[in-house]
Amino acid sequence: MALLRHASTVALLTLASRVLGFARDAGVAALFGTGVVADASVAGLAVPQIARRLLGEGALNAALLPGLARAEGEAARRRLAGATLVLFALAGLALGGLLFLFMPQMVAVLAPGFAGDGPRAEGAVLAGRLAVVCLPLALLAGVLAAFANAAGRYARPAMAPAAANVAVIALLVMLWMAGAHLMSPSAALAWLAAGAVAGAATQFVLNLHAVPGGYFTLSLARADLKAALPLLTGAATPLLAAALPQLRFLIAAAAASGIGGGVAALFYATRLVELPLGLVGASAGAVLLPALAGEREEGEAGISDTGLGAGAITAALALSLPAAFGLAVLAHPMVRVLFERGAFDAQASTLTASALALLALTLPVQALEKVLIAIAFACGLSRLVTVCSLVALPVGALVGFVTVGPLGMAGPALGVLASSLVALAGLATGLARRRLIVLPKPSRRRLARLVMAALAMAAAVMAARQGLEGVLAPGGLVAAAALAGLVMLGGAAYAGLALALGGADLATLRAGMRK
Repeated sequence: MALLRHASTVALLTLASRVLGFARDAGVAALFGTGVVADASVAGLAVPQIARRLLGEGALNAALLPGLARAEGEAARRRLAGATLVLFALAGLALGGLLFLFMPQMVAVLAPGFAGDGPRAEGAVLAGRLAVVCLPLALLAGVLAAFANAAGRYARPAMAPAAANVAVIALLVMLWMAGAHLMSPSAALAWLAAGAVAGAATQFVLNLHAVPGGYFTLSLARADLKAALPLLTGAATPLLAAALPQLRFLIAAAAASGIGGGVAALFYATRLVELPLGLVGASAGAVLLPALAGEREEGEAGISDTGLGAGAITAALALSLPAAFGLAVLAHPMVRVLFERGAFDAQASTLTASALALLALTLPVQALEKVLIAIAFACGLSRLVTVCSLVALPVGALVGFVTVGPLGMAGPALGVLASSLVALAGLATGLARRRLIVLPKPSRRRLARLVMAALAMAAAVMAARQGLEGVLAPGGLVAAAALAGLVMLGGAAYAGLALALGGADLATLRAGMRK
């Protein structure tokens, strides 16, 4: 009951954050389309954005919570938490300094297609250097979120990313009022970098207030810093393991950087996919992982016997399958209705939709991957996550760079799908061999029926879309209403089919609502 309540809270607040994040990105798209400023800002702000997203979804919980729990006595725990903050602050400043110094080399790696394109490359370096302060702020915000989660506080840390997006949106409004279309690219990029810093600072402040009073005492004592050092070094492995899946999108962006506007188009498509994906990721990182770890520490039955693992897998697919097929079928009208305004023209819509149609199919794969990563972390198997992700990255790079020529924007998206499948297969095999995930026969039948319901829903939406093509093509309010109708049709069809086929049952739903 507590798990369900906390997961629901985190999911709802994460949904609010994703919706506000979409509004933020739609604002950037309207101001700059997929042009030089958009491409340069996506490449230059890639590392700070990934750090904020990663650390805002409980990535440090696996490293910090067990160590804090082992502290002997309340005073020792306060000093350990304070020393941990100090060490992470120093590490964040050092990483930010290195990123500032080597930003040109970083941009060359992240966007090799920018070579020979002075404005895009120079703009990316400028934006990246102005936003390096996001790195220590995001790192400290992640530590504070872990402290709050350890104290049983989930709502405020989950609310912090939403508030950060509000801060960025406010700055975008100021940018629009200042006449963004009249600004030089460097001035516009400076504003966008300032927005990233404002978002990171907002997240840090809110997470600081989410931690109970007296939870930590800042300490520079050598003994306390020495005791906290294993928490810092121990965070490297789970952070790397959690970051590696994000790197496949950086690789895809590198593959797309040779296409004019490709980096920005891939970014906008990714943001639409991350809207539903973030619900699974945040709940798995902030709620499922501590619950599973707590059961193992208390000596209860294995994860495969508790039902949490199988239930999380079923829930992840139940949410992600209809979203994936719906995004794939409605990719072009959705991009046109949501983004096509201002500097974001029909060509930008086509570019973005071609990436979204294939990228959407990665959604259920990545949702399952996030659940399995949470289970692996709870069982102390971060090395398994790291190995699987490392093996998957070159596969995604090979597929993305080889197919970008013949397939255009679909090539990098195909690389993401290939990389995700390889990582998921490795995780599932490793956990299954250890008997850490077991899907009983009823669960397997339910999943098969959910897949059938999602496929039938996609076919129904596709048929309805073809009948409404004349209404959807011009865009505008009429097209938005038609798109909303298609989404509601898809939701109703999926729910009805899932119930009719036995993928879900009313008794379970009523029990869940009572809890």
